[in-house]
Amino acid sequence: MKLGKKILGTASAIAVLAAGSALAQEADDFGAFDEGGFGDFAEESGEPALTFNGEAGASGRAWIRNERKGGESGYQKPYDISHSPTEANAYLKLDLNYSANSSDLNGKLKFDASTIQDHPEDILEEFTARGYFGNWQVEAGKIKNVWGKGDKLHVLDNFNANDYTDFVFPDYIDRRLAEPMAKISYASTYSGDYLSNIKLEGIWTPMMTADRFAEDGELVPYTMSNLTNTVTGILKHNYSLGLKNALSSSDYDSMLDGIMELSGFSQDDLYEDNIKTLKYGQAGARLTGTLAGVDLGFSYYYGHYKQPSANLGAYIDSVTAGITNAIPEALTTYAKTDDGQTYITTNYGAEIQTTATALAGKLMGQTVEYNGSNVTVDESNVTEIAKAAATKEVLTKHSKEIYAAGVLDKYITVTDEYDLPSLNYDQLQVFGLEAAFVLWKFNTRWEFAYNLTEDIAGDNPWVRNNSIAWVGGFDMDLPIHNLNINIQEQGKYVLHKDKIEDEDSPYYGHDVDFNSDGKYTQNQLVVNISDKWLNEKLTTECTTIYVFETKEWCVTPKISYNVVDGLTFILSGGYIYSDNENGQFYNFTASDQENHNKAFVQLGAKYQF
Repeated sequence: MKLGKKILGTASAIAVLAAGSALAQEADDFGAFDEGGFGDFAEESGEPALTFNGEAGASGRAWIRNERKGGESGYQKPYDISHSPTEANAYLKLDLNYSANSSDLNGKLKFDASTIQDHPEDILEEFTARGYFGNWQVEAGKIKNVWGKGDKLHVLDNFNANDYTDFVFPDYIDRRLAEPMAKISYASTYSGDYLSNIKLEGIWTPMMTADRFAEDGELVPYTMSNLTNTVTGILKHNYSLGLKNALSSSDYDSMLDGIMELSGFSQDDLYEDNIKTLKYGQAGARLTGTLAGVDLGFSYYYGHYKQPSANLGAYIDSVTAGITNAIPEALTTYAKTDDGQTYITTNYGAEIQTTATALAGKLMGQTVEYNGSNVTVDESNVTEIAKAAATKEVLTKHSKEIYAAGVLDKYITVTDEYDLPSLNYDQLQVFGLEAAFVLWKFNTRWEFAYNLTEDIAGDNPWVRNNSIAWVGGFDMDLPIHNLNINIQEQGKYVLHKDKIEDEDSPYYGHDVDFNSDGKYTQNQLVVNISDKWLNEKLTTECTTIYVFETKEWCVTPKISYNVVDGLTFILSGGYIYSDNENGQFYNFTASDQENHNKAFVQLGAKYQF
C-alpha cells in the first residue's frame, strides 16, 4: 500500500549494477576546469564543424526461475529450463555535435521498442545548446545533469529522474531521464596555492519528471502491483454496492457507469496534482572548488521526491466507518447462532449477568420496546428483558474486540463505499556537502545530504519525515594484473521515528516511513571488482550489493570481449535475493513466495562507431 516505500531504496542500489571497471567519474567531476574558463571548450578559430557517432546493439535475456512446472523447486532436466521466460531488445543511439567559435550544440537520439511504443518523447534523449561568454557558460535544453562526488552512486543528484523499466544493466547516466532545464555556470580563473577550480552553478527546470517503472514483465515492482490490486478491489466493492442498488431500482445506467469506471481505472487517477506544472519546478545552486588538495562542494536543491507517497487517510477512515456501521447487524445475527451463544456466554456471560442484575431494578414498572411490542416490565418478564438489554449493552461495548477476534467475518456486510487512496509527490529540499581527495593509493569520495520535507515534526503519516543520507567510499588499482576495486557505502537515517511508531495514532502501521522491523536506518555496501585481459580487449567484472538491515543481496557478473574495432560481445548475469518485506529488493522477489529470489543470464552485442 505504501507506494514507493521499498522502491525508493532500490533506485540508489541498482544504480551501480554492472558499472564500468573503474567506475569512471562523470563529466561534471571537479577539476574539469583546471586550465581556466569555459573558453577552453570551444575552438578559438576555424570553421564550425558537425560530427556524429553512435552505438547499436541487441541482447537477449532468460529469467532463470528456481521452480519447475507444478510448483516444485529446482531444475532436474532441460525441459524445466525451457519454461524460463525470455526477453529481447535492440537499440540504436546517435550522438550529433555541432561546434562553433563560442557555442556548441549536442543532440542524442535513442531508438528502441520501449521508447518508440511507450515514450516517443524520449526518442530525442538529450538536446543541449551552450553559449560561452568568457568565464560564463549558459546552456538550455533537455539535459542530464550530475551533482555529487559519489562514483555512480549519489544522494545529491536530484534533478533527473530514473528509468527502472529495465534497471539491471544500464549505466548510471543511461538510466537517468533528461529534463528540460536551464543552467548557468561561472568558472573562476583564479588559482592560488590553496584555493583553485572555483565553480558556481545554478539550475532551474519548469517541471518535474517522475521515476519510471515497468508495468508488465519480470520487473514490475511489488508495491505498485499491490497498490493497483488494492484499489481495484475497492472499486469492485463500490461497484457491487451500486449494482445491488441498480438491480433493485432497474437503474441500468448506473450499472454501465460502474463497469466503465472499473475497466477504465488507471493509477494516474490517484494523483492529486499534475506534475507537469510550475508547482513542480526545480531549482538549485552548487559551489565547488579545490581547497588545499581537497575537492569540496556545497549544494542546495528545491523540488520534490521523484516517487510518490500514498495518502491512505480517507481510505482507512471510510473502511473503519463501514465496518463500524456493519458490526451491530452482524452481532445480532451471530448472537442467534449456536456458535454465537457459546462464544458470548464463555467470554461475556459473567459481565452480562452483572449488568442484567443492575438493569432489573431500573426497568421495573417501565414500559419498554421488546420483541417489536411495547411491554410493561413486571416480575414475570423482568429477568428476560433485563438480560436482553444487558446483552445488547455488553456486546456493543465490546463490539470492536469481538470484530477483531474474527468471529463476525462471515456475517459482516459492508454497505458503505470506500474512498480511494491518493498519491502525492512530497516537497523536498536538500542541503548537501561533498568532498573528494586522494589518501595514499585510495581515491576517496564523500557525499552528505540533509533532506528537508514539509513534515518537520514527523507527525504527518502521509508525508516523508526529514532524513539524512550519505555516500562514502574509494577505488584503487591493486598490484595484481590490472585489478581495480571500488567500494562504497550508502546510508540513510529517518528522523522522528517515535512519531512513526505512535501506537495511539489511528493510522499506526500505515505511515509512509513505517518499518515493521522498527529499523529506520538503511546501510548498503557496494563492491565492484574488475580486471582487463588480452591487451584490454577482454574485461571481467562483478558488482555485489549487500544491505545490512534486511540481509538482502545481489550479485551481477559480466564479461565483455572486444572482438574487432567497435564490435563487443557481452555475457552477463544476475542474482537477487530478498525475503524481508522492508527490503529494497523485495519489490522484485516478492512474486517468488517460496525462495524470494530472481536470477537471469544475458547475451548481447554492441557496435560503436
